[in-house]
Amino acid sequence: MSRPQRVLDPEIDEAARAVFLAQGPSAPLQDIAKRLGISQAALLHRVGTKEALMLRALRPMPPTALALLEPGPRPDTSVEDQLLEALLHHRDFLRQLVPWLFVLHYSELGGARALRAKTPPPVALREGLTVWLTRAKRSRRVELAAPKVVAEALCGALEARCFNAHVGGATYAPGEDAAVLRQLIRALIVPSEPPARARKQPKPRTAR
Repeated sequence: MSRPQRVLDPEIDEAARAVFLAQGPSAPLQDIAKRLGISQAALLHRVGTKEALMLRALRPMPPTALALLEPGPRPDTSVEDQLLEALLHHRDFLRQLVPWLFVLHYSELGGARALRAKTPPPVALREGLTVWLTRAKRSRRVELAAPKVVAEALCGALEARCFNAHVGGATYAPGEDAAVLRQLIRALIVPSEPPARARKQPKPRTAR
């Protein structure tokens, strides 16, 4: 008879995440162990405590949109389109993150203890976006007085939409995300040059 294959750490985290999100912080460890096909004792031997498992399964990771922002503004794409791309990427990250935060907040860990980090995800994204906007301003791609304030406005609006949508569904965050974010970008940021499609083309010379 072959020995059962060892359960990997990512598999434990994924199973715990699914159970905690479905049942809340009071979910029994037995349900997680059953999902993994191991005993509760074996699960505890691997993770230590239920709180430790919850923390490692649900603790927020750094925002993945930072990888898009780190190289700075690309010269071949409008600032508006690049910002929209990064914000929609961050929206997908937040849609995953917000339910995790709810579970952690209502657990015995408490939100503050569970979310303690060197740089919390919301702060990290604001800092990365501020740097990106500052570089766009210095390269004269956009006109804006305070990159940090614009970053706060964009991130705050996006976080509010994701939180409201999680609490009350689409009726709490009306409108299509991309359309709302694009209008917000246009309200906050003035491009130094008009989009290529909007520039007037020289009139062809007529033969005399």
